[in-house]
Amino acid sequence: MNRILNRLGHVLAGISLKRKILYIVLFSIILVSCAGISGLQLATSAYNRLLQDTLARNLSYSATTVSFYLANIETMSGLMLSDANVQSNLASVKHSENPRIRTEAYRNLAATVLEYYQQYKSNYIGYITLNNEEFITYSNYLGSQKTPDHIESHVLEAAHEGDGRPVWISDYSDEYGLFMGRLFKYIQSSNLEELGTLIVSVDLNGLMDSLNFNEGMYEDAQYYILADDRIIYNHTDLSESVRQGMEQIADGKYAIMTVDGHRYFAVSNTIPGFNWTYACYVSYDPIFHTVSLAKMISIVMLVISVLLSVVFSESMIAFISRHTNQLVRKMQAFSADENAVIENAYDYSRRRDEFGLLNRQFDSMAEKIRELIQVNYVNELWKKDAQLKALEMQINPHFLYNTLESVNWRAKAAGNGEISCMVESLGTLLRATLSKTNSILDLKQELEIITAYITIQKYRFEDRLEYCITCEEGLYGARIPKMIIQPLVENAINYGLEESTEFCSIGILIEHDRTDHTLVIHVKNDGSQFEEDLLLKLRSSQIKPNGFGIGLINIDERIKLMYGREYGLTLYNEDEKAVAEIRMPYITGEEGDADAETDHCG
Repeated sequence: MNRILNRLGHVLAGISLKRKILYIVLFSIILVSCAGISGLQLATSAYNRLLQDTLARNLSYSATTVSFYLANIETMSGLMLSDANVQSNLASVKHSENPRIRTEAYRNLAATVLEYYQQYKSNYIGYITLNNEEFITYSNYLGSQKTPDHIESHVLEAAHEGDGRPVWISDYSDEYGLFMGRLFKYIQSSNLEELGTLIVSVDLNGLMDSLNFNEGMYEDAQYYILADDRIIYNHTDLSESVRQGMEQIADGKYAIMTVDGHRYFAVSNTIPGFNWTYACYVSYDPIFHTVSLAKMISIVMLVISVLLSVVFSESMIAFISRHTNQLVRKMQAFSADENAVIENAYDYSRRRDEFGLLNRQFDSMAEKIRELIQVNYVNELWKKDAQLKALEMQINPHFLYNTLESVNWRAKAAGNGEISCMVESLGTLLRATLSKTNSILDLKQELEIITAYITIQKYRFEDRLEYCITCEEGLYGARIPKMIIQPLVENAINYGLEESTEFCSIGILIEHDRTDHTLVIHVKNDGSQFEEDLLLKLRSSQIKPNGFGIGLINIDERIKLMYGREYGLTLYNEDEKAVAEIRMPYITGEEGDADAETDHCG
């Protein structure tokens, strides 16, 4: 586990902060999406189960309703059996010899049967008949005439066999509905004499159609009733495949079965009080499609939410990374050049969050570091100046000058002009170096120092070295720092000749850039090339500076300290020549010799 975590840490170490945040957000979104999909699946399953339980209860309620209607009919038969008027009138019809009494009893029975029919016909009673060997009375004569005689005979026989109990006949339910027969006995007689038989016709189709109508949400519900494995009611023609599927459903249970490519929700139950199996099945395809559509819509909404979250997260991450990238760029620029100034694309001075605090703290730190660098550099210059002055105090300049004059006099006396010229040039160079006067010279004086230095080098390298100094007319009075050009000439000779046996040409060009009132000094040489971004690499220690490298850095820093960060030294290559360019403000003191020659070559 630790190895995996270490490996993950190494991988993340090479990824940007923006990517890290993005990966974390994406991982979180994936987890939330998985949790959402799992929750949706669980919710859908729970909803399906709840829906199926509700369907099962609603459909099973129909079995209870059928039982309720049939039980009401049995209750009605019991009330009629125990009705004293019915008992007395049946007895009068059977035993009285008086025609008037018999007729009156018959009328009373007809009225009573009609009364019970009117009271209980809402239980889908087709008609009621009450008869014995002497008479027969109908609640609905026309309805009774539709029933064939052999069916009534069968019901009468079954009723006699029931011996006073309600007997249900379902043999003719397909065409004529259900029949209930009940034998009436004279309950006041000790031997329970038979008085007549009650026959009740039940409109089974009407009863079942009413169930389908009442369950309005299941308009396509199909019902059937089995009695002793025989179908006594079938709403529609029941296919064999559907019946086989229904038979596999346990009593009081429900299931979803697929028949001929269609889904059906099926419920099986027993009608209470009767040994009949009641079954119902309804098309489940619309419900399934509705649930599937709702599930699909939920998934689509979840996907859209995830995409919107990703887009929003990407925008927020880009907003955050913009500020971190700004801070990183400032750090990189400061690392490359502590004097570089990166403009903030955003005003962090008013921000009170972490980005504002980091940027303000970094800007403050960078400014303090610049101040420390400048102070240290000035201190270093003062230290070198103090060392130089200490050296000057150790050597009496007048002693050196007098000695050089003596050497020059003897050289001239001996007729050796070259030695005399070298000594005079060395004297000029020493006077400039050891002079305790101001560190700012006229350009003319600086060029005299350069000429003296190159003269000495000419005697050393002879024809291998050529030089040319070109200065615009009127610039000799320009004020420049002392010994600012000589190190560049020395560097050009060092890299142009000392490391090569070829010919070297050095050109010094001084111009006045009137667009920004700047004095521009070019020192060019062939035989060598500057490395790209040399000053930057020297400052950042990518290249270890030697004596000349330190001199180049010092020239640039001296100019920047004296005149500002926009001035300084630039190194580049042009036409296969190394070019050192100095830019500083054009400042004049004395005008100098306006008629002095502007070109000096040798």
